[in-house]
Amino acid sequence: MRQVRSWSFGVPVFLCVSVALVSVLGSNALVSSVAAQGLQNVDRRTQQAIETGEFAVAKSTVLKTVSGTSARDSLLGQVAARQASIGETSAASQTLRGVASADVRQSVVDQAGHARGGSSMADFTTLMQLIETTVVPDTWEALGGNSTMAPYPQGVFVDPNGTLVESPVESTDAFAGTWGDLKTLLASSDTGVQRDWRLPSGMRCVSLRRLRDTVLQRRLLGQDLGDAIVNMAGLSNVQYVVLTEDDVLLAASVGGIEQNEGWFVDRRTGRTPLRYDFLARSFAAAIGNEPFGCTIDPTPTGMENAMRVASEIQTGKRPIGKAADDLATALGMQRVEVFGSAADNAVALLMVEADRHMKQLALGEFPMPDGAKNYLDAVDALIDQGPPSDLLLRLWFTNEAMRVRCDPDQHVFELSGTPIKLSRENQRALANGNRGDVIADPRSTMFVDDFNRNWTRIRDAYPIYGALESLYHAAAAAQLVCRYGTQHQELFAGIASDEDAVEWLLHTPRQVASIATKHTVRKGSQRHHIILASGASISLQPIRFHPM
Repeated sequence: MRQVRSWSFGVPVFLCVSVALVSVLGSNALVSSVAAQGLQNVDRRTQQAIETGEFAVAKSTVLKTVSGTSARDSLLGQVAARQASIGETSAASQTLRGVASADVRQSVVDQAGHARGGSSMADFTTLMQLIETTVVPDTWEALGGNSTMAPYPQGVFVDPNGTLVESPVESTDAFAGTWGDLKTLLASSDTGVQRDWRLPSGMRCVSLRRLRDTVLQRRLLGQDLGDAIVNMAGLSNVQYVVLTEDDVLLAASVGGIEQNEGWFVDRRTGRTPLRYDFLARSFAAAIGNEPFGCTIDPTPTGMENAMRVASEIQTGKRPIGKAADDLATALGMQRVEVFGSAADNAVALLMVEADRHMKQLALGEFPMPDGAKNYLDAVDALIDQGPPSDLLLRLWFTNEAMRVRCDPDQHVFELSGTPIKLSRENQRALANGNRGDVIADPRSTMFVDDFNRNWTRIRDAYPIYGALESLYHAAAAAQLVCRYGTQHQELFAGIASDEDAVEWLLHTPRQVASIATKHTVRKGSQRHHIILASGASISLQPIRFHPM
């Protein structure tokens, strides 16, 4: 009888994200690094072989005579740098596959970029191997059903010291053969066929080792990564993670990729593909136990000004027709902070834009899908409980626990569920611009619950949320791989270090303008004017009166 274990991790998490910068060696630094890390242990023959271009001899001598990983990486990096400098980039890429140090690999890429001329370079093998088959969901359910499923937290704010809790253990003989068949299927990617990454696939597998090596070779050649690599061969989620002896495989079905408002989107799931930079950022966060994310908040001065203006509106000192504009002006520009990550890349820009867009949806700046409520709709629905007044509404995206189960050997993992949800917190806005105690607001509860209930429809209407969900899927996969694939640490550390090698710089705004809206709702013979503002989402009831 084999035992199947499932786990849940007690990990607090909320939305937001960022980057750990990785310093890289320059060309001169690489030479000094080699000297400092064991060049004295390599005999004269090896040095002469490198200088004369006898790279096979040099590599063989290094592998036979140098035992320390650091010294060996430095010397192999010197071999690869020399190969790249004379145009043998394919050979350099092959040499670098034996280098564990991400810094050494990046240094060789940097040197190749400086030395590269205009000559034509040889192309290379594909990023991934495709497996064209379908894993029937019912088969998985038959392997243990719901009793083998357990929450798996992941996301933007990750506590690496979360508690690991074992759920009740279930024993069965049925697992051994089926799990083994699946592992064989997914691990057979070397026999796959090359296909257009945008085509549908019952099951597509991406090898992280091949991915890392292909990215490295592209950088050596000075080539763009290309859509297939940047978009992870079209995977919009990670359904299976497979840990083999020398590789990590990510697999999921692909419904076919099309473009929607400039985004690549899986036509079946509605999600955008997992991006390579999403995966690099997620690995960096998981390895460094560092949360990453963004916030958009009014300044304390802006809050104090807004409360003064709110009081003037309530007492009739300011005309109701200008109330929304006056409140937005009082709040002023709001601070944008990206934490745990660089602010000049696609991940940071995605988070900030998604955060701001969500608040615009809440205030009715953009339409919700039919039947879905914004915050103003919730105010209308609950007007019997009165309008909101002096309320500080905070909304942010956070993780939703994913379910994970694995085979008895902890080599094959299945993830399921939606990894993202909207969360809320309500505080009393104080006259001095500070924030008071947390208070209950049934309107925000209704809005957030309805938003999460209609998440798929909102995501389909606005692809930016599909991209945000894909970021959370990448974070889930990275956390799982780091937790259980410790023997592959050098592999995913190499991918994590690549987040610093951005293809282009994007400038995330440091501040954004406040948004405010005036909403009118009737209750019987009374008409309530309610002014709501973005960022902190201050809500207040300025005037109640009987209509003329």
